[in-house]
Amino acid sequence: MSVRRPLAGSAVVVLLLALGACAERDTARIRIGVPTEPLTLDPRFASDALSARLVRLVHRAPVDFDLAANPVPDLATWIELDARHYRLTLRADARFNDGHAVTAHDVAATYRSVLDPAIASPHRGALANIAGIEVIDANTVDFELTRADALFPGTLVIGVLSAHDLERSAARDDWQSSAGRFERVERRTDGVTVLRRREDAQLFEFVPVKDLTVRAMQLLAGELDIVQGNLAPEIHAWLAARPELRGSEVPGTTFSYLGFNLVDAVTGQHDVRLAIAHALDREAIVRHVFGGTARLAAGLFAPGHWAAAPSLAAPVHDPRRARQLLAQAGYGDRRLRLVFKTSSDHFRVRLATIMQSQLAEVGIDLAIESHDWGTFYGDITHGRFQLYGLSWVGLAQPDIFRHAFHSLSLPPAGANRGGYRSAVVDGLIEAAERAPDRALRQSLYADLQAQVLEDLPYIPLWFEDHLVIMRRDIVGYATDANGTFDGLARTSRRKPHATR
Repeated sequence: MSVRRPLAGSAVVVLLLALGACAERDTARIRIGVPTEPLTLDPRFASDALSARLVRLVHRAPVDFDLAANPVPDLATWIELDARHYRLTLRADARFNDGHAVTAHDVAATYRSVLDPAIASPHRGALANIAGIEVIDANTVDFELTRADALFPGTLVIGVLSAHDLERSAARDDWQSSAGRFERVERRTDGVTVLRRREDAQLFEFVPVKDLTVRAMQLLAGELDIVQGNLAPEIHAWLAARPELRGSEVPGTTFSYLGFNLVDAVTGQHDVRLAIAHALDREAIVRHVFGGTARLAAGLFAPGHWAAAPSLAAPVHDPRRARQLLAQAGYGDRRLRLVFKTSSDHFRVRLATIMQSQLAEVGIDLAIESHDWGTFYGDITHGRFQLYGLSWVGLAQPDIFRHAFHSLSLPPAGANRGGYRSAVVDGLIEAAERAPDRALRQSLYADLQAQVLEDLPYIPLWFEDHLVIMRRDIVGYATDANGTFDGLARTSRRKPHATR
């Protein structure tokens, strides 16, 4: 497999560099180039990657996770009163951006809103175990559960909104107060989102530039300061070699996969899904297209996570077996035609085109439909697909198995978008949630992941590294294994040396 490299020395690059050198940079704001614009900054609705990452900046949650994927206090500490009763106590210094304290009433109002069927929050399914929420006093709130769940504290990761805002309006993004380190300034009609760091009023602009090459050129021209997300590895390497820029790459936990519509007459057939899995040469894609900046996946959790199942092995590249399976499914003498949906990001389209070529070799004609992020994501969340490519980002809690695979987690109650139903998997999810210790939960989650891999509602692809390029005068920024923007809390622009 060959990979065509960008023509770094082209006249277009030279022209844009010249234009950038002539342009006067606005250094008061730090601009981050991203592939899409966030769909929301409302923590009740953020389910796409960029929205979730920006929500973390603007809204703080009761609980967060450490680097080992263990739940840790953020806005609140907790104690387990009994197996179905947890008490949260808020930090004394928790404040919204307008100065008023974050109270138990705010926590209760936020989580009651998520649980309200009329709100249709995509996180409702993950919190379905909550039977009741009781405010004890201004700083204390109790959660009653329908069943024992030792993992429950890790579900309280939805940012807290003001009860006053929610009483005034429960509409999406119609809030004013936020408790994060950053506050919303504006979301412009051109898609730019402006945040202000509360500590020092430093402004950050998140600029959507879907075309990777344009993003790179704007970085070179000084119109962007940081670029993160959907960077083709060869472009990342070329940019990192420029004297005015520097790059970094962090092994990531972002799980990329192919998802299937199991209600569809064709992709609902197990033999067809398994044939596609055997037709794909994932190893060649990781080696030649990612240039090694990804690791093959067999389950949702990256190696090192306590709930990972390291013994799992995804179907290997085997075109002969793929043809046999297609023949069993009735496609021995006729080619199978499928529609694959992806975003319009050039790198994602490139990956889809490579998969299209690999599938064609076994008798599958893949029609690629690429759409802007909003249209694409809307189609996926509403089940308008045969197969698609997406990623789960920032996975820390095994409640993702309930959210993505339980029969009761069909949208809008959860993210079981393909309509996967398995009594075995449902039972394993519920048994793991009831397990009294981590060792038993690990065993049950390993069995669960083996069953999901056998059923193939997803084809696991790889864990992608997080690639970042920034200008040399930007200091203090680094991402993490989850690809967050949390490092912006420590980011600044180096002031130029004075000249005499």
